[in-house]
Amino acid sequence: MSRTDRVLRRTSHHLAAEEVLLGTAVGLEVDGRRRQALLLTDQRVLRVGLRRDAPDELPLAGSRATFDEVGAILTVSNAAGCLELRDVERAAAERVELLLGWHRSRLRSRASEDLRHVRIVPA
Repeated sequence: MSRTDRVLRRTSHHLAAEEVLLGTAVGLEVDGRRRQALLLTDQRVLRVGLRRDAPDELPLAGSRATFDEVGAILTVSNAAGCLELRDVERAAAERVELLLGWHRSRLRSRASEDLRHVRIVPA
């Protein structure tokens, strides 16, 4: 069983019954040594420790991910805040970036489709 599988087994109780897990990244606290996981679901982004602590979370809408190769730091941020992990595998970080980018583009295209059906009539 891989390290990611073990982390998911220990942290999956934080997911709601209707949530779908899209991606994960495992790393360490930026300022500490404890292992943490970043869980990307269809509704939110969670940073979960392996202990029974409450997870830090951000809404999925408006979130974007960046990966800094120096320190292997993955940062997910939006207007509500920022979640960071260090020593993240590059492939996992790229997957999270790709999934969040895909979700953002899908939201933008959905918003523009809604605007096509609006007709402005002069008064």
